[in-house]
Amino acid sequence: MATRSRLQALQASRRQGIGRLLLLARRDFLARLGDLMGGPDETVLAARGRLLPYIDIEGTRSVDLARRLGVTKQAVGRLVKDLEEDGLLCRETDGADGRAFLVKFTDTGLDYLTRMHKCISQIERDYERMVGGERMEVVREVLMRISYGEDDAAH
Repeated sequence: MATRSRLQALQASRRQGIGRLLLLARRDFLARLGDLMGGPDETVLAARGRLLPYIDIEGTRSVDLARRLGVTKQAVGRLVKDLEEDGLLCRETDGADGRAFLVKFTDTGLDYLTRMHKCISQIERDYERMVGGERMEVVREVLMRISYGEDDAAH
């Protein structure tokens, strides 16, 4: 049986673990975004948020989306189909390779993305008020370094 001190140490470690902190921060972010977007609940936003950040504004091949997400092409196909039904995405034949498709934002999808980013800006301002401007800038720089690598952190 685990001792009380071992359980306390484990709890402290879990509380400070970066993975857990990122997951909890994401949950907070999605809840705030859902409130500001006026409708989509956290589950819908999580499903959309799983794919939308990986789609380039000019469109992205399904195979590249699968690689970026770390899932199968079939899984991407299901996500794209759902977002096509919502009117946010469409598939077009890739001019460079007639066998491939580009997943692109529709005009409705671009409007949705624009509205979403206005809400994201509000959330970022809220977080800045919570932690202060300097700390928020450090958070952004650290996340950019982790996400994009050392060379891209300054861009």
